[in-house]
Amino acid sequence: MRWLLVSVALAAAGVCHAGWPEPRPIDAGRLAAAGLRVVEAEQATLVTDAPPSAETDRLPGLIALAAPRWAERFGVARSAAKKWRLRVYLIEDEARFRALGLWPDQSPDFQHGLSLGYEVWVRQQESDYYRRHLLLHEATHSFMATRLGSCGPGWYMEAMAELCGTHQYNEATGELRIASPPETREAAPDWGRVRLVRDAVASGRLLSVDAVRKIDNRRLLATEEYAWVWALASFLDGHPAYRERFARLPGWVNEPDFDSRFDRLYQRDRRRLEQEWRLYAATLCYGHDLPREAIDFRQGEPLAADGSAAATIAADRGWQSSGVAVEAGEPVQITAEGRYVIAHEPDGAPWPCEPGGVTLAYHAGRPLGELLATVDAGPGAFVDAAPVGRSAAYTAPASGTLYLRVNDAANALAENEGSLSAALRRGGGPAGRGARQSRVDR
Repeated sequence: MRWLLVSVALAAAGVCHAGWPEPRPIDAGRLAAAGLRVVEAEQATLVTDAPPSAETDRLPGLIALAAPRWAERFGVARSAAKKWRLRVYLIEDEARFRALGLWPDQSPDFQHGLSLGYEVWVRQQESDYYRRHLLLHEATHSFMATRLGSCGPGWYMEAMAELCGTHQYNEATGELRIASPPETREAAPDWGRVRLVRDAVASGRLLSVDAVRKIDNRRLLATEEYAWVWALASFLDGHPAYRERFARLPGWVNEPDFDSRFDRLYQRDRRRLEQEWRLYAATLCYGHDLPREAIDFRQGEPLAADGSAAATIAADRGWQSSGVAVEAGEPVQITAEGRYVIAHEPDGAPWPCEPGGVTLAYHAGRPLGELLATVDAGPGAFVDAAPVGRSAAYTAPASGTLYLRVNDAANALAENEGSLSAALRRGGGPAGRGARQSRVDR
């Protein structure tokens, strides 16, 4: 696979930046005679046998753009980050670099990228995006190793490099944003992390948070493992309930109990974190809107004495608590009404929708905009949803709080407008007066 990424960063815990030697000396004239070029930038030197091009020659300049972003993320003084400098080897013909003594003695058989202190090696890539991603990935390792003294445990080391490798770069303005997942597949040729996670989930290999944290980069990692560590970092970094705590982790990379600290940090809401992580992995897509998909966790209460309750469900949000607690095996009649916007035409014209959804488009095999239900308990919590539509008797598979949402992709919620009203009543009898029944396929 051409987008396979194998990255090794030998930054043992406790090694400070003074422990890394300066980059090996180079003789520009000797390199030129061997067909290599040297491109100098503010904070990086590029040594390459690739022919001159705007995209190649701007690569060392990315380091100066990324350095203040790394400094902010990892708690490093901007002045120290500005003084930091990197040597980048972009390689087309490995033999040339070996002949000139510019090949790493440690891990000489790396496949696509390697980071050792103040030097990184990057093999040439077919797409501009993935070449930049690979450079930023390896440079993140170097920055953490030399400025923090360590990159932390293997899963976190690779997670942060993968996260900071995702980026958005504006060639016209020279603006670079790191830790910014691509909005579309077309924006990130050869990257492929979203597809790898989705394929794994479809094959029944959805990894828990703990399973991802057991990924150990002391051995050669499969590309799918890089996808999983990126996904976990992207989830924790982008979710409004978890990102502030995730931002503390760089301060612990030299601590031997890093993983124990992680467990304590998320102990109070670990069950919810796991549920949202499973939902994120199962619905992962380009442009995934984590703030809108964040679950409205609110514990439900039993139905009132008259056996009824009501809930308002916003069309532009993910799962929302109905405020009602349900018992496993006991049906609850849900009747919904209202009119909301579920999408827009390219010219901006809205798509009106009612709780039964629209059959002009489908998502996950069901009409777009259809009302769905689930409970916050059991192995299928938030991942397995039952169609409700305008009216249906919902029987909970487990006891817990009933949650509702409209059927839509995690990257399309921002298009939606308005809300629907849901009436809930104990039992599975006919819907209330004036409600329309919809046929529900089970």
